Amino acid sequence: MKKILWTCLLGITLLPVRAQQTSDARKVLDATANRVTAHGGVKASFKADKFSNGQLQGSATGTMNIKGEKFQLTTPDMITWYNGETQWSYIKANEEVNISVPTVEEQISMNPYTFVNLYKKGYTYSMKESTLRGKACYEVTLTATDRKKNIHTIIISVDKKDYTPMCVRMQMTDTGQWTRIAVHQFQTGQPFSDTDFEFNPKDFPQAEVIDLR
Repeated sequence: MKKILWTCLLGITLLPVRAQQTSDARKVLDATANRVTAHGGVKASFKADKFSNGQLQGSATGTMNIKGEKFQLTTPDMITWYNGETQWSYIKANEEVNISVPTVEEQISMNPYTFVNLYKKGYTYSMKESTLRGKACYEVTLTATDRKKNIHTIIISVDKKDYTPMCVRMQMTDTGQWTRIAVHQFQTGQPFSDTDFEFNPKDFPQAEVIDLR
């Protein structure tokens, strides 16, 4: 009886701590989302790494321009535009443009800042403090409540000083693979126009267009 009573008492004691942690994590996510969306467009450079069973499978570097749900992503191999509905992916090696309508999961894999809307439903979250690249950070972990979601876990490292997202890590549910996107040179207030997030065939007259919609 004493053991049962102690277990129940311990559980009741821990409940406010867990609730407080969840509340704090939500406040950090809200502040980070505001940092990304409230000051015009965002420009940043990044390095993306993909891991399987703890082993590095591939890496890519590039730049990204973001305005709300729209983004334009440039790497040495390809350029991707997304205007909030349609995505164009230009593959430099064979001068080919694929047109598609990406799923939410596909958007996240291309644009790590999709989390600014994603965290508001379908995920629980917790938080701890950590250090990244010599800066004090909040590390917020989002865990999917639905096991059918393609992305099971998202870990976001946020600069404690100004809520700039510094790194986003994502784990796929079906494969268990992790993608890590380290963000550098984060600049807000960029004056992007909507056409910056759409493929312009005049700029790539030799490109073959393949419509996959």
